Amino acid sequence: MNIAQKILMIMGVSYIVIGGVITVALAGSGQAGLFIVIPLFFVVLGIAFVCGVLISIVKKKKISKLGRKYPAKIYGYVNNGSYKVNGCYTMNTKVHYFDENGVEREAVLPTAFAKGANMYPIGMTIDIFEYQGKYDFDPQSVRNEILPRENELMDDKPIEPEKMTIVAASCQNCGATYQAAKGYSNKCPYCGSYHTV
Repeated sequence: MNIAQKILMIMGVSYIVIGGVITVALAGSGQAGLFIVIPLFFVVLGIAFVCGVLISIVKKKKISKLGRKYPAKIYGYVNNGSYKVNGCYTMNTKVHYFDENGVEREAVLPTAFAKGANMYPIGMTIDIFEYQGKYDFDPQSVRNEILPRENELMDDKPIEPEKMTIVAASCQNCGATYQAAKGYSNKCPYCGSYHTV
């Protein structure tokens, strides 16, 4: 679970417990009336938070279980513009890897770590999983391993135009639609968040 999921889970459980206790107390007193709707609302809201986190975890596990595994090199970091922790955006990790056809690709992994944590050092190797355009990673797989053609993954060359396919992309953060290069990380021109197309 990332930081946002932990916060939502804590809020959800708290809402369920507090709303449940107040609902039981009001129902037991016999004077509940319409006031019982307010604590019931908190119970429902808490259940929605918990279910949302659990669904997100199940989807992430599906990517790891059914996705294709690639060794990738940690290339850099980008701000996760979805939410802030302690007033700062968390960081996602940018990786480069070779796909099944040997073409260099780029992906942004939803690592969501605090700035300065140094959890995913640049140049290290990490195992990633790709399933239907979604990415996941194994946080335990960060290692100092030299990959074949590693120098190609780590150099700062521009993307080769003949290997690019331009497609319509939809931003996962703000929902805007724009043109982007398929198989590479792209910055949304409207909200500035990064994601892999």
